[in-house]
Amino acid sequence: MVKKSDDASAKLTWAWTMEKKKDTMLGKGILKAHELLEQKEITFDASDYLWYMTSVDINDTSIWSNATLRVKTMGHTLHAYVNRRYAGYQFSQWGNSFTYEKQVSLKKGTNIITLLSATVGLANYGVGFDKIKTGLAGGFVQLIGKNGVTMDLSTNLWSYKVGLNGERKRLYDLQPRIGVSWNTNSSYPIGRPMTWYKADFQAPSGTNPVVVDFQGLGKGHAWVNGHTIGRYWPSWVTSTNGCSDTCDYRGKYVKEKCNTNCGNPSQRWYHVPRSFLNNDKNTLVLFEEMGGNPQNVSFQTVTTGIICANVYEGAQLELSCQGGQVISQIQFANFGNPQGRCGSFKKGSWEATDSQSVVEAACIGKQTCGFTVTKEAFGVTLNSMSDNNGITRLAVQVAC
Repeated sequence: MVKKSDDASAKLTWAWTMEKKKDTMLGKGILKAHELLEQKEITFDASDYLWYMTSVDINDTSIWSNATLRVKTMGHTLHAYVNRRYAGYQFSQWGNSFTYEKQVSLKKGTNIITLLSATVGLANYGVGFDKIKTGLAGGFVQLIGKNGVTMDLSTNLWSYKVGLNGERKRLYDLQPRIGVSWNTNSSYPIGRPMTWYKADFQAPSGTNPVVVDFQGLGKGHAWVNGHTIGRYWPSWVTSTNGCSDTCDYRGKYVKEKCNTNCGNPSQRWYHVPRSFLNNDKNTLVLFEEMGGNPQNVSFQTVTTGIICANVYEGAQLELSCQGGQVISQIQFANFGNPQGRCGSFKKGSWEATDSQSVVEAACIGKQTCGFTVTKEAFGVTLNSMSDNNGITRLAVQVAC
């Protein structure tokens, strides 16, 4: 696939506003309990976010002025504030429980601790998936002072609030909201957590699919014209190790088989259905949870210039160009035991000599082509396969 920027929407001008947190910084919630409650049960899928708030009185600052805040959470992401000061965030690498630890400063008297727990999707398969806890339930909240002195706050009186104020005020809607002002006359903040961004754009011309490139952003949620296009997290990249130019799914399954996209985020481009778009002005709204830079965010169109297929014997080969284009070139065709993947196919130890000509005859000049992949179609006999293991497939790469 080829992604092309549209000149009308390549450069976005951003307005911004901070997520209002005055109530949660003061520990004000809508529910109170002397325990750490389970997040799903409280949010009831109304939001990814749940605030946990409590207070602690400190008399001896020699022990507690420089303390460690330690929180055991069931996931998936946790932000912490102490006396309105942001302590930072941590997240689970694999969606499991983890322990948050940050240095915090406590003062003499009353200190307010505010924790924001965020989920990143919920388990939806496996035995007892509905009983998997999220948030702080089943964990603990502790302060570790000088010489390891520990104060457990897990059974303190906790206040709870579901969701963000920006969600409640529907900042992602197109309609103006009372009491909401967007900053347009100053440069937008970069790398600041809990920031809302908004930009107007023109829909890319044509009928090709539209995507938005979120390169440079951290983690958050995006809307186009009030329609959600999903959560994003391009700042979390995969390991650079474990990928290979060859791929073979045969045999026992292991999760390391056929890894791709090493060293990159799981997703960078997000589809924007054209049904979401207006002919004139459109609006993109971002909630940036961790802090990112929207400078390089852009809208692009997708055209399929190269198409690949990897089909085992007995299955159906199906190739199709979009937008009225036709297959103009067979860049690679190999029936046998080809190696590699799309963009880097190469011949294996044996092949049918008619591979290229068979595919060309079936596909050149057509918008769509297909046929059942068999030895007979490529003129391969059992005698000619006597020196290989008999497992055959067809790898094809064509240009539209």
